[in-house]
Amino acid sequence: MKITRVQIADCPIPLPRVLRLGPIEIRTRDYVVLRVETESGVAGEAIGYPRGTPLFETLSSMARKIVGKDAEMRRRVMFDLEQSNVPARAALTRGLSLIDIALWDIASKQAKQPLFQYLGGLRDSAEVMQVAGYYIDQRSIPDVADEIARMRDTGCRRVKIMLKGDSPDFDLRYASAATVKMPGQVAADAHWSWTSLNEAKRTCRSLDGLGLNFLEDPFAASDWRFTHELRQDLATPIAAGEDVFGRHAISDLVSGIDIYRADATTVGGITGAVEAIHLAGAAGRTVLPHVFWPLHIHLACAFPAVEGVEVIPPESGADPLDRLLRNVPVVENGEMRPSEEPGVGISIQWDAVEQLASRHLAVTADDAA
Repeated sequence: MKITRVQIADCPIPLPRVLRLGPIEIRTRDYVVLRVETESGVAGEAIGYPRGTPLFETLSSMARKIVGKDAEMRRRVMFDLEQSNVPARAALTRGLSLIDIALWDIASKQAKQPLFQYLGGLRDSAEVMQVAGYYIDQRSIPDVADEIARMRDTGCRRVKIMLKGDSPDFDLRYASAATVKMPGQVAADAHWSWTSLNEAKRTCRSLDGLGLNFLEDPFAASDWRFTHELRQDLATPIAAGEDVFGRHAISDLVSGIDIYRADATTVGGITGAVEAIHLAGAAGRTVLPHVFWPLHIHLACAFPAVEGVEVIPPESGADPLDRLLRNVPVVENGEMRPSEEPGVGISIQWDAVEQLASRHLAVTADDAA
């Protein structure tokens, strides 16, 4: 089943206001979408964040290498891509991840099964963690506390808030107000705010007595040793890993944290995510995937180590994923069910892509390397 055509589009969607996550400012939520078409008519799709990487260009180059290849030989296709530029493997990982996801989408559709069943199937729904407190620098603490209470009242059993990271006093007042609404069920995301252990400890020690469900990403992915040392200083569980890839790096990371934040769009696709889930499980850790819930709900329903999925509510205005996807699964009483349609759960609205794309490329056999 030869790959005949690959479509790639860059879709930056303006946010309603500037979103600040730790030291990062986001004015547009940028997505890259991918479609891999085959001679049989079956196509695979994927979507991811570039996060400052040249993801569109990476996929453009990779598309020329995979057109004409057999989509049913998924590992062969991926192995050849990985070996085509070993020194640049780190820079290429997001592109490799999306192609792997699209190939799994094709395989699941060929098998006429949704991904969670194609992977073996464990359950038909999983718990949802909703994210609250976006735009906290432009809102009041009581406003976010009310948002958390509304989530709780709809059946949500775990909520994550976004810390400012640069104001220990503010974060303590903020987290305290949040945990009053859902004791033991509020997690906090630091978004790589700290660069030294002393700086992190000043905030984290004050938060440690609040009974947070977990504290996420105190340091950048490359500073996992700092994360481990901070974990030894706290009672609060630590979560990390959304940007970590490679079996050795993941093994190093999970040895000193509590919850591994897998992301199939960065860790090597479905293939990489499954390997990472097994590594975390073997280390006695649990897994909570990073956003992209239409895809990750399938992993949550296939593996016992996966706790559930993370959802950014559309009404938050922070992640307009629903503008690009069809049939996005919904949260009901704190749970989510995966799509039962064959595939990985990603169905791109190409009419919306045409309107929102800043650039679009289609690669056929005439363009192949």
